[in-house]
Amino acid sequence: MQKTSQSGFTYIDVMIAFVILTVGILGTLAALAAGVVQSKGQESQLLAKQVASSTMESIMSLKETDPTRLGWITVGNVGSNYDPTTSTFRGIFVTGAQPVHVDAGADEVLGTADDAGAIIPDMTRQIIIRDECDPDRPSYNCAPPGSENVRIRTVQVIISYSVGQSRLQEVLTTVLTDYAVADE
Repeated sequence: MQKTSQSGFTYIDVMIAFVILTVGILGTLAALAAGVVQSKGQESQLLAKQVASSTMESIMSLKETDPTRLGWITVGNVGSNYDPTTSTFRGIFVTGAQPVHVDAGADEVLGTADDAGAIIPDMTRQIIIRDECDPDRPSYNCAPPGSENVRIRTVQVIISYSVGQSRLQEVLTTVLTDYAVADE
């Protein structure tokens, strides 16, 4: 009688192939998950940049509005910008990190106490406005903070947002001047 030899896969061969296949599938799923997180991060970053730009544009246009209603004297954080004509502080921008609302509210200025509408989840806005000395114009050099003689202010808008477990920021900084008024 003749012996026939049988060939095929052993259980060990099948198990090794199964482990290799499983590692490949898990690697693919991990890459897919990383791609989704990356995409979400880019979407959040784009939204944060848009919110920061809109806020900065709102602040920049504020100084050009009717001075009896808003104007340059209101470009400041709450509790700043003393107005001697009314004996009040006229800064309108809320201090500290605040939730970001989608609407500007009645005053039509983003980042103030009357902002309204839905809140953008996992996002905060902080507006920091500082009076600056003007070394090139001695009459305005280092005026008392909040004085009507202050003609330069540094404005910083900080938008914080979450991507996964990380907390990230978009920061815009500019300098505003008010030299359109007649010098004294």
